[in-house]
Amino acid sequence: MSHMAREKWLTSVGIDLGTSTTKWIVSKLKVEEISGGFSLPRYEITERRLAYESPVFPTPLLSESEIDLQALSSLLEREYQQAGIKPQDVQTGAVIITGETATKDNSEKIVHAMAGHAGQFVVATAGADLESLLAGRGSGAAARSARQPGIIVNVDVGGGTANAAYYRDGAMIGTVTLHIGGSGQSSRAMQASCPR
Repeated sequence: MSHMAREKWLTSVGIDLGTSTTKWIVSKLKVEEISGGFSLPRYEITERRLAYESPVFPTPLLSESEIDLQALSSLLEREYQQAGIKPQDVQTGAVIITGETATKDNSEKIVHAMAGHAGQFVVATAGADLESLLAGRGSGAAARSARQPGIIVNVDVGGGTANAAYYRDGAMIGTVTLHIGGSGQSSRAMQASCPR
């Protein structure tokens, strides 16, 4: 059976809209389509290149309960110019709304507005479990737990929440979220989750 490989480079944008800070990156993703005679095509990301990384910006707020959508849109427009790309140049990406920002009164409007900043975006409000999972994978805690016996804990202190993810054998086995973070908010509640 003969195999044919085709490669394509995609421009991807990632936006992390957090409780106290916002960050924006542009990546180039090399995607290969691998297909065989009678099989469905399979796609793999085989290479990633960081093309642009913004400074860390304060998340623009109108009040304690509302995000400043106009200021956020202006910020992203300036960052597109700095990166030397236009929204229509972007094929894929993700907007992740994390921490206390996900609880703001206009967070749903923000989700829809951010999706309009580029093409095929994944827009997600990261609850405590997803935020913990992303931080644990990004830090290498998940991979380390696959190589080392016992439990590995990754603690991610954000502007409004602190998330701990517990890993064993490469899998997340539980999370704890404290509603306290680097912005000086006081602890209001604690959430815990044990999926396994």
